[in-house]
Amino acid sequence: MTDNVINFPSKGFKPRPVMSAEEEQKLLLLNNKRIADNTAEGLAVDILTVLQEHISNMQKDNFIADLAFLIEVVKATLHREIGVHHPVQDIVDQVCKVMTAKNGEKVTHLNYATILKRPEEDQIDIIFEPE
Repeated sequence: MTDNVINFPSKGFKPRPVMSAEEEQKLLLLNNKRIADNTAEGLAVDILTVLQEHISNMQKDNFIADLAFLIEVVKATLHREIGVHHPVQDIVDQVCKVMTAKNGEKVTHLNYATILKRPEEDQIDIIFEPE
């Protein structure tokens, strides 16, 4: 029965190089980043599909810019989750503060004055309290 077994040629065969722990970590991080970016792009398609019903002109420059920024915020959120820095995270960190209300509920305080260069009286603080 062993007559029809063909031995794998060993001549010229090079075993797969062993990756260092650092190389494995970089590869894992790169793969996680790719997954996060693909997830954000998939969400972009879903968002566009929903917005088609509510936006009359999706070709306006302002709409395209707003949507691009929204997708970058989604990417930044996913990147933070996997430990990858994204520049939008710096903006979020400057503008958003999460506080705990007396009842223990998390409340988000948005203060755009930290990044806008406008006189103080033009600033509007927005407090988002989830239901």
